[in-house]
Amino acid sequence: MRFAAMLCLTGLLGTGSAAAQPAGWNLAALMQSMAQIRSSTASFTERKTLPMLSAPLQASGTLAYLAPDTIRKTTFAPMREDFVLTQNEITLTGGPGNQTHRFSLRQDPEIGGLAEGIRGTLAGDLPGLQRLYGLSLSGSEANWQLVLKPIDPALAHFVTWIAIRGDGNRITGIDTAGGDGSRSVMTISEDHLDAR
Repeated sequence: MRFAAMLCLTGLLGTGSAAAQPAGWNLAALMQSMAQIRSSTASFTERKTLPMLSAPLQASGTLAYLAPDTIRKTTFAPMREDFVLTQNEITLTGGPGNQTHRFSLRQDPEIGGLAEGIRGTLAGDLPGLQRLYGLSLSGSEANWQLVLKPIDPALAHFVTWIAIRGDGNRITGIDTAGGDGSRSVMTISEDHLDAR
């Protein structure tokens, strides 16, 4: 169950680095822009490499975010799976027999930390992110990358880093590296964005 949750979630984000950032564009500006999003929907394609598999896994589906705390990832190919994070609960549906599993983020701090990294970025929650991650922002407002590196060694053993790419307040990609050598590269095409 933990492995499935990690695959679902990674398929979906200190201080900003001043290098390569134009005046006025910094981590605080990015977080303020992200905090304006009420909801968004997107389609995604994802390529996952895992040490135990000889070939990468390819997946595609849709993503949805409803501020401040709901993320849904629906994978259509290669098989139907639903991952829903609402407040502090994860619901996974899919796999053999289309089974449903529910658990709290508190029951699995590593999944919780990974979930909070992505959700915190979507919500523009800078203090929440800084409690868990060292952050570094590079690029410009139209082409930025935010790298999250876990502070807690237990979380760092689970996820080495998360790199979130974007344009303004639109996320265009999420890449992750797992402590076990796994990698996920997700490309995101936003369909709808509702912001204040």
